[in-house]
Amino acid sequence: MKEFFGNVKQELDKITWPTGKEMKLHTIQVFVFMVILSLFFAGVDGIISAGLAVATRDGTVVEEDYDVYDLDDLLDYDDDNGDDDDE
Repeated sequence: MKEFFGNVKQELDKITWPTGKEMKLHTIQVFVFMVILSLFFAGVDGIISAGLAVATRDGTVVEEDYDVYDLDDLLDYDDDNGDDDDE
């Protein structure tokens, strides 16, 4: 067991750890890259959404008419349907 931890310590001593300045630089690079990716994907999402909105507005993609229900009407139902089976 002692030999194992001795070997682990030797291997850890071989590691070149980044300096504080390098860590700050890499952190800034990651944040800048994330902002760029976020803007890119927001743009792609906007283009796809706009394209789908145009495509579905004139009926070329969605050819079926769907019934639109008011949620309040769906939830406001009468439990008493006249059946006396559960007595």
